Amino acid sequence: MGQHKANNLEHIFFENVSYQNEGLDPVLVHVDLELPMDQTVIIQSSNPTHSVHLLEMLAGRKEPQSGKIKWTDEGSYDGDEQSVSVHTLAGCYFESFRPDPNITVQELFMTSGARDEMLQEAKEHFEISEMLTKPFRLLSYEIQKLILLVVPTLKAPQMLILEDPAVGISEHIFLNYLDWIQMWQRQGHLRHIFLTNNHPTAARHLDANIMYIEEGLVYLKENQAFKKIVHF
Repeated sequence: MGQHKANNLEHIFFENVSYQNEGLDPVLVHVDLELPMDQTVIIQSSNPTHSVHLLEMLAGRKEPQSGKIKWTDEGSYDGDEQSVSVHTLAGCYFESFRPDPNITVQELFMTSGARDEMLQEAKEHFEISEMLTKPFRLLSYEIQKLILLVVPTLKAPQMLILEDPAVGISEHIFLNYLDWIQMWQRQGHLRHIFLTNNHPTAARHLDANIMYIEEGLVYLKENQAFKKIVHF
């Protein structure tokens, strides 16, 4: 994909978007949708893989089989050379990603391209200075996951995409991570957060809203305890 033309991510539109894994239930069927922005959105589905597919499309890692996903009014993800590079606007964590087992935490942090001040902030906030020279494979699963969750935040992107961030880590570590997110939100970063796994702490701490994917349709949960369809 090409480079993004705009400095700010203000809108994400799904235009007649369909996606289905071969032989399985459809994830999206001809969905027209303006995604909720400037908030935290938890994506839920009776089939959890459908939520992950949506995250992957938002991250530009998976193309819709029909229709377009547009970021702002200046670009779209439709497979051509002029498409938006959402990677310049978003930080992503997916459970399937694992780095070279011999890479050190310091080297992994450096791959983010973040400024030295940001790296220092992360080291102090998470109290991980003594781990910086350790190979990734020698860390506990909990610390491995924390590191991988921190990396996509280090350039303070506009959008943060997280698959099941609360799974496999303690409540204490997860709350500390949510505090880290909120700290950067107060400075105008991490404006749009989309995540799976409806962890009550995340929903409460980040004042999250809920979006449902069922039978190829998308619904938003309103304050009045009912679902409003946003598929046309």
